[in-house]
Amino acid sequence: WFDEKISRHEAENLLMSKGVGCFIVRASQNSQGDFSISVRHEDDVQHFKVMRDSKGSYYLWSEKFHSLNKLVDYYKTTSISKQKQIFLRDNSQEEKERRGGSLERIGREGFHMGGAAGED
Repeated sequence: WFDEKISRHEAENLLMSKGVGCFIVRASQNSQGDFSISVRHEDDVQHFKVMRDSKGSYYLWSEKFHSLNKLVDYYKTTSISKQKQIFLRDNSQEEKERRGGSLERIGREGFHMGGAAGED
Protein backbone atom coordinates (compact mmCIF):
# COMPACT_ATOMS: atom_id res chain seq x y z
CA TRP A 1 0.00 0.00 0.00
CA PHE A 2 3.03 2.28 -0.05
CA ASP A 3 4.29 3.81 -3.29
CA GLU A 4 6.60 6.75 -2.75
CA LYS A 5 6.88 7.69 -6.41
CA ILE A 6 3.24 7.62 -7.52
CA SER A 7 1.63 10.99 -8.27
CA ARG A 8 -1.76 12.20 -7.08
CA HIS A 9 -3.16 11.78 -10.60
CA GLU A 10 -1.70 8.26 -11.02
CA ALA A 11 -3.12 7.27 -7.62
CA GLU A 12 -6.57 8.47 -8.70
CA ASN A 13 -6.41 6.50 -11.96
CA LEU A 14 -5.28 3.33 -10.19
CA LEU A 15 -7.79 3.55 -7.34
CA MET A 16 -10.83 4.31 -9.53
CA SER A 17 -10.76 0.66 -10.67
CA LYS A 18 -10.64 -0.59 -7.06
CA GLY A 19 -13.26 -0.96 -4.36
CA VAL A 20 -14.27 1.64 -1.77
CA GLY A 21 -11.61 1.93 0.93
CA CYS A 22 -8.67 0.79 -1.21
CA PHE A 23 -5.79 3.18 -0.67
CA ILE A 24 -2.21 4.16 -1.42
CA VAL A 25 0.18 5.96 0.91
CA ARG A 26 2.45 8.12 -1.22
CA ALA A 27 5.01 10.88 -0.92
CA SER A 28 3.37 14.30 -0.95
CA GLN A 29 4.01 16.22 -4.16
CA ASN A 30 3.61 19.59 -2.42
CA SER A 31 5.55 19.04 0.81
CA GLN A 32 8.98 17.39 0.60
CA GLY A 33 9.32 14.61 3.18
CA ASP A 34 5.57 14.43 3.92
CA PHE A 35 3.03 11.78 2.95
CA SER A 36 -0.51 11.66 1.63
CA ILE A 37 -3.08 8.87 1.67
CA SER A 38 -5.24 8.52 -1.43
CA VAL A 39 -8.45 6.60 -0.68
CA ARG A 40 -11.16 5.31 -3.01
CA HIS A 41 -14.55 6.72 -2.00
CA GLU A 42 -17.86 5.83 -3.66
CA ASP A 43 -17.64 8.32 -6.54
CA ASP A 44 -14.08 9.59 -6.43
CA VAL A 45 -10.69 9.43 -4.73
CA GLN A 46 -10.05 11.55 -1.65
CA HIS A 47 -6.58 12.64 -0.59
CA PHE A 48 -5.55 13.10 3.05
CA LYS A 49 -2.32 14.82 4.02
CA VAL A 50 -0.50 12.99 6.80
CA MET A 51 0.65 15.57 9.34
CA ARG A 52 3.56 15.28 11.81
CA ASP A 53 3.83 16.89 15.20
CA SER A 54 7.00 18.21 16.89
CA LYS A 55 7.68 14.74 18.38
CA GLY A 56 7.52 13.04 14.95
CA SER A 57 4.12 11.39 15.46
CA TYR A 58 1.87 10.96 12.42
CA TYR A 59 -1.77 12.07 12.37
CA LEU A 60 -4.71 13.01 10.14
CA TRP A 61 -7.20 14.31 12.69
CA SER A 62 -6.69 14.01 16.45
CA GLU A 63 -5.32 10.47 16.97
CA LYS A 64 -1.49 10.34 16.80
CA PHE A 65 0.72 7.39 15.89
CA HIS A 66 4.42 6.56 16.09
CA SER A 67 4.44 5.04 12.58
CA LEU A 68 2.57 5.10 9.28
CA ASN A 69 1.78 1.40 9.80
CA LYS A 70 -0.03 2.17 13.07
CA LEU A 71 -1.95 5.02 11.40
CA VAL A 72 -3.04 2.72 8.55
CA ASP A 73 -4.06 -0.06 10.96
CA TYR A 74 -6.16 2.39 12.98
CA TYR A 75 -8.09 3.61 9.94
CA LYS A 76 -8.91 0.04 8.92
CA THR A 77 -11.36 -0.01 11.84
CA THR A 78 -12.13 3.73 12.23
CA SER A 79 -13.53 5.82 9.37
CA ILE A 80 -10.87 7.93 7.69
CA SER A 81 -13.55 10.24 6.29
CA LYS A 82 -15.52 12.71 8.39
CA GLN A 83 -18.42 12.76 5.86
CA LYS A 84 -18.92 9.02 5.23
CA GLN A 85 -18.00 5.69 6.77
CA ILE A 86 -14.86 4.80 4.79
CA PHE A 87 -12.43 2.25 6.22
CA LEU A 88 -9.02 1.53 4.70
CA ARG A 89 -8.77 -1.82 2.91
CA ASP A 90 -5.62 -3.08 1.33
CA ASN A 91 -5.65 -4.64 -2.13
CA SER A 92 -4.90 -8.13 -0.80
CA GLN A 93 -8.16 -7.94 1.19
CA GLU A 94 -10.04 -6.99 -1.98
CA GLU A 95 -8.39 -9.80 -3.96
CA LYS A 96 -9.43 -12.41 -1.37
CA GLU A 97 -13.04 -11.22 -1.53
CA ARG A 98 -13.03 -11.25 -5.32
CA ARG A 99 -11.86 -14.89 -5.27
CA GLY A 100 -14.69 -15.68 -2.88
CA GLY A 101 -12.83 -16.50 0.29
CA SER A 102 -10.90 -15.09 3.16
CA LEU A 103 -8.98 -16.71 5.95
CA GLU A 104 -11.41 -15.14 8.41
CA ARG A 105 -14.40 -16.78 6.72
CA ILE A 106 -12.62 -20.14 6.40
CA GLY A 107 -11.75 -19.90 10.12
CA ARG A 108 -15.40 -19.34 11.06
CA GLU A 109 -16.79 -22.02 8.76
CA GLY A 110 -14.07 -24.55 9.44
CA PHE A 111 -11.53 -26.01 7.09
CA HIS A 112 -12.09 -29.65 6.14
CA MET A 113 -9.73 -31.99 4.34
CA GLY A 114 -10.54 -35.50 3.23
CA GLY A 115 -9.02 -38.53 4.96
CA ALA A 116 -8.80 -39.62 8.55
CA ALA A 117 -6.29 -38.27 11.01
CA GLY A 118 -2.93 -40.01 10.71
CA GLU A 119 -3.45 -41.14 7.11
CA ASP A 120 -0.96 -40.23 4.40
